[in-house]
Amino acid sequence: MSGIRNAWVRRFATSVAAVVAALAIGGAPSAQSADDYPSKPVQIIVAYGAGGGTDRQARLLAPALEKALGQPVVVQNLPGGGGQVAATAVLRAAPDGYSILATNQPDLNMSSVLKGAPYKVDDLRVIMVDLFDPRIVLVRKDSPIKTFDAFVEKAKANPGKLTVSISQGGAQEQFAKWLFSKLQLDVRLVGYKGGSKAANAMVGGQVDATVGDDSARLNIREKAHALLLGAPQKSPRWPEAPTLVEALKAYGITPPTPDFLGRYGVYAVPSALKKQFPERYKTLQDAILKARKDEAFQAFIAKRKIEDLSIGRAGEGFTEAFAKGTDAVKTIAQ
Repeated sequence: MSGIRNAWVRRFATSVAAVVAALAIGGAPSAQSADDYPSKPVQIIVAYGAGGGTDRQARLLAPALEKALGQPVVVQNLPGGGGQVAATAVLRAAPDGYSILATNQPDLNMSSVLKGAPYKVDDLRVIMVDLFDPRIVLVRKDSPIKTFDAFVEKAKANPGKLTVSISQGGAQEQFAKWLFSKLQLDVRLVGYKGGSKAANAMVGGQVDATVGDDSARLNIREKAHALLLGAPQKSPRWPEAPTLVEALKAYGITPPTPDFLGRYGVYAVPSALKKQFPERYKTLQDAILKARKDEAFQAFIAKRKIEDLSIGRAGEGFTEAFAKGTDAVKTIAQ
């Protein structure tokens, strides 16, 4: 086991070092004024693999952000460690406004408080909250399992037989573990590097079900059937799915919150950016918020009919809510 762990640590360090080197291209940070910023390309480091919801949103935002900043915006994927690899790379780069982390809450906070990440929650600051994407449990359209109650019944009748794919290492995995543990179900969780791969495994028949996200999994809507939605209200995209509170009421279970461990797509920067370069922080935040209102971006939101999930607001307004969610996770983990 020590050999495996050491190999993982070496890969982690190598990945982070490579990205930090890339982020450093263009020279060391200078004491330039806010008027000089930005004077070189900006990079968005996505904490998950290509094809997932976080990656898609970042690549949609990038062209609009280029227009708002007047500089090229490059998107890179650096998955691993439930977001730790990308977060560490951004923190190791200079806090000068040229590197942005595209990640999710509660993954961002969880990686620090539960997984021993080499940084603290306060080291990163959410600069913009993009959208809310509640957890969803899906099966194939042709699956004989048509309701959440039917899933529970089959799992109890066949302990250890049902398989559920997840994006490993983050809040999605924690949600699945919490849900099935509360229901005392013996199901096998199969981890994948990213939600897209986990969903494809379900569609391809490698697993019986998948835990995904409402908007992120619209790409398989015609091939999937929803059993459960972790949101306060039902989804117009998955009307067949009861809410988390509704579904668990029959089992005497009350989730910590109606949107427990739901995914909030966020963009974060080192907290040191606002302390050392407050003007740059404001410039960057204003540019991201402006880019979020771009016509092409809003057309995408409208086309997917996810206006109810769209947020596009400054991160400062969500600090308390995210902290409460993290506290709930810590309590359950104890």
